[in-house]
Amino acid sequence: MLKQSLSEIEATLQEGMLKLAREILMHRLAMDPRADPKREYECARCGKPLRILEERQNRSLPTAFGAAGYQRPYGTCDRCGISYAPMDCGLGIPPTGGSVTRTELVCHAAVTAHAFGVAAEILSKHDKIGLSDQQVRRISETEGKRLVGERQQEVKAFRDGKPVAGPEKAADLIVVVADGGRIQTRQPEDSQQNKEATRQVNEGGELRQGADEASHGKEKKRGVWKEDKVGAVYEATPQKDPDARDAENYDGAKARMKTFVATLSNWEEFGWMLCVEALKRGYAQAREKLFISDGASSLRTLRETHFSDAIFILDWYHAVEHLADCAKAAFGEATEEYVRWYKRMKTKLWAGDIDSIIRAIEKESARAGKPKPNEPEGSPRVILHRNVGYFTDNCAGMDYPRFRAEGWPIGSGVAEGSVKQFGIRMKGTEKFWNGFEYGMGAEEMLALLALQRSEDGRWDHYWRRRSQPYTREPRKKEGL
Repeated sequence: MLKQSLSEIEATLQEGMLKLAREILMHRLAMDPRADPKREYECARCGKPLRILEERQNRSLPTAFGAAGYQRPYGTCDRCGISYAPMDCGLGIPPTGGSVTRTELVCHAAVTAHAFGVAAEILSKHDKIGLSDQQVRRISETEGKRLVGERQQEVKAFRDGKPVAGPEKAADLIVVVADGGRIQTRQPEDSQQNKEATRQVNEGGELRQGADEASHGKEKKRGVWKEDKVGAVYEATPQKDPDARDAENYDGAKARMKTFVATLSNWEEFGWMLCVEALKRGYAQAREKLFISDGASSLRTLRETHFSDAIFILDWYHAVEHLADCAKAAFGEATEEYVRWYKRMKTKLWAGDIDSIIRAIEKESARAGKPKPNEPEGSPRVILHRNVGYFTDNCAGMDYPRFRAEGWPIGSGVAEGSVKQFGIRMKGTEKFWNGFEYGMGAEEMLALLALQRSEDGRWDHYWRRRSQPYTREPRKKEGL
């Protein structure tokens, strides 16, 4: 013992502490009154006697301290059609898998590491939990599936007319933002998902065929880039600055307590999810409501459908990018005319003189001429023609002098930053997620990411709720 280094002593103590904790846990389970096979048990649902099927059913439960073996009575209620172990239900032990605490550790590693293999290494090194990358994936995606199911139930209830409960205290300012990113999925060559992906071009989507081919039985699959949607809701305190010289000198309202929703579903379904999230955050009671986006048609439809009472703000930086595109299309990149025209239009944009900008773009579009049929998307004529529509359609969201006077944010950086943060976990040339047709995958991990990234403490609240006592659901009858 005297020859051990401090690190060796620490390792010995850590191993001993885990072993001791596991033994204490098993002793606690053995001493639980609900472990007594001679005790009479009542059904937690109807209160009638529970018929015991096995007096001492063995179970090995994976926990944060290792596998803990224990015995428990297992019974059934013939009236309610449920079978369960009263001890497990009373202690909040999941009917399958490991303990809630262990599952939380696995899920946290899965969403914070950039890959499941890295998550497995973290769990092994820091928590002494030995799992393969596939086991980490299966556990985290199974939990994500639970989250997706809960979210679907919330949305369905809202669409069926059930109101969404908001906070007791209404916020002064609620801001809703949204954006889309790209992740790779595996789909069969002839799948409906592939066909749907080809139609995403109309929404700014992208389809990449042949990025990966793998076998699913005898069926070929190919890699498809699909659009993940990320929405954020946050509170903010206005910071009025009507005299700010430019965007670089304007702070606006800072985001507080951001919460997120994320999905691979279409924009219509995503709109309902984001609407429910906003209502949970107090959107309906808020004194002022803002919706900030980049002006894409899909987001405009979402806003008009679910947030029509919010003041629309077009993201400043996207508007500036469109001006730069017009300048390049009209005069060529980095020419003197490009610089002069761009600076003049940017000044007008900051001043809210959108009519002058539209007239200037219309002038350059007329000078370039109308786009020809099937002309490439990146041609100067197409760019100028489309930007006339872009600034016309979004002019209501470009009243930047008013926004500065109110102290409101003028950028959707929260949404774009969130897409990038989610992408760190979800995106990569070597990452191919399962889509909807092949079970679990991207949708489940997006739900877990949204839960973990939200800043209102819902991650801890979720796991506390998961660990509470529960009652088993009745068995489904055959044919139903």
